[in-house]
Amino acid sequence: MYEHQVDSLTTLRELIPSPPAMMHKRLQRELDDYCLTIIRHASVCAVGFIDDALDIAYLDLRNHPVLQAEGQNILLSWPASKTAQQLSPEGLACSLYFFMPGVGFSLRANGHCTLQAGANDHALAFRAQALFLHCSRAKVRADFWQVRGPDQSFVAEQGDALSDRALAFIDQAPYLLMLTQQGDSTELSPRGDPAGFVQALDNRTLLIPERPGNKVACTLTNIIADGALRLSLIHPGSSTVLSVAGHAWITSDPEVLKPLAVNNKAPKVATVLEVERYRFQHCPELISAGLWDTATHLPADAIPAFSKMLSEHMNGRGLLGKATTLVVDAVVKHDLRNLY
Repeated sequence: MYEHQVDSLTTLRELIPSPPAMMHKRLQRELDDYCLTIIRHASVCAVGFIDDALDIAYLDLRNHPVLQAEGQNILLSWPASKTAQQLSPEGLACSLYFFMPGVGFSLRANGHCTLQAGANDHALAFRAQALFLHCSRAKVRADFWQVRGPDQSFVAEQGDALSDRALAFIDQAPYLLMLTQQGDSTELSPRGDPAGFVQALDNRTLLIPERPGNKVACTLTNIIADGALRLSLIHPGSSTVLSVAGHAWITSDPEVLKPLAVNNKAPKVATVLEVERYRFQHCPELISAGLWDTATHLPADAIPAFSKMLSEHMNGRGLLGKATTLVVDAVVKHDLRNLY
């Protein structure tokens, strides 16, 4: 596989062409009305820190709503039960990913955070450097809202080489978040497919296919530059999450990619993760927030369409934003019809 390692942005762009120019407008520094709409309706927020020792955490926003969201600042409740002492007083680069119940698209935010001590709980003070709306393809591919079975009792386990239980969890997981970094910045990005899409080559090596996306390829660019990767694998309907961390690189080996094909379409590249540690996490917030409770799912008319939100997020609410809505809507519909 190393013979086919993608080790430069130039090589990557030979396989995945650069995105349309308008995609460069997707990054905003301040919360607009659409960011605030997503935050207001979100029931769970994933938080990933640049510190390699910290796994991706989940916050229940349904029972502990966002305390403040204005300008570049988002203030989140951080329960005393969560690990907090490891956060540097000076703060850390971190990324947020907001889940709305029953809605596929999301808000992703990259920036910097500090932990503020309170009388009972702490608060996570986040300052955004990049805010952008993310499409629903990963959740659609994963059939994310379909509960796979009753929640099982949590059993703690961790180690370096993946155990049989960890390998079985990976084989059944249809969805995950990838946390990457470059310099003093982080990125949280979802991946989803039918269960079994993450393949274990052995108990120390995982293979994650890269399906068609927006071509911005932030995660892949970070992996080429840095290589640090943490995964958080989710089973819909379960409060048990599997965290896996290690060193990653990108392969374009046709023989390696061939078994990852869906509908006879193999991915152009895949991420190879050389596992250094894993840990099962108990994340009751996923259940208490009602993420998979259909009674909490938002009706279709609760928020604007993704194409409208993305167009005006990039181009404002003037004539340009309205004019690009039709173009973006056509692209979004095409992408959802052509998931692979």
